Amino acid sequence: MNACAFGTTDPIYLDYHNKVWGQPDFNSLSLFKLLALESQHAGLSWLTILKKKEAYEKAFHQFDPIKISKMTEKDINALMTFPNIVHNRKKLEAIVSQAKGYLQIEKEYGSFSKFLWSYVDGHPIDLHYKTPSERITVDERAKQLSKDLKAYGFKFLGPVTVFSFMEAAGLYDAHLEGCPSKPNH
Repeated sequence: MNACAFGTTDPIYLDYHNKVWGQPDFNSLSLFKLLALESQHAGLSWLTILKKKEAYEKAFHQFDPIKISKMTEKDINALMTFPNIVHNRKKLEAIVSQAKGYLQIEKEYGSFSKFLWSYVDGHPIDLHYKTPSERITVDERAKQLSKDLKAYGFKFLGPVTVFSFMEAAGLYDAHLEGCPSKPNH
């Protein structure tokens, strides 16, 4: 068991924690994919979505925002029976809306990554957690980013989900002090 990995023993989650979670990600497409997946886990466990990640990649054109932005109601209807994804129409439609927002942000800021990382001045913020009980679930930056993303049409990304994304994408270093997966800044 790894206390930093939220006390889980699941090998899929542990692998995700050890190799991906909290590692600073500056790739716009990778960040879009992670944000889209985060929006799918509202009301569900992150492990549920992790186990469905490959199916989501197939369903949503490997998270190519241009292809996703062209998806129609007919495409969403087809996804309602697509295997191993969450069959919630509004959540599936949200990914299409997010792709359109992504393209608009890319146009306005030159980079989705640059836009997101501007909320932490371009560098990860170490939250210096020593114990799991110190972890918080939201802050003012996440509230502002959530609000700004909504202005671009992003859905299912309230402040708590956005804070979780910021941790996962490494904008925040939320690894416990002493965790072997803690990134070096």
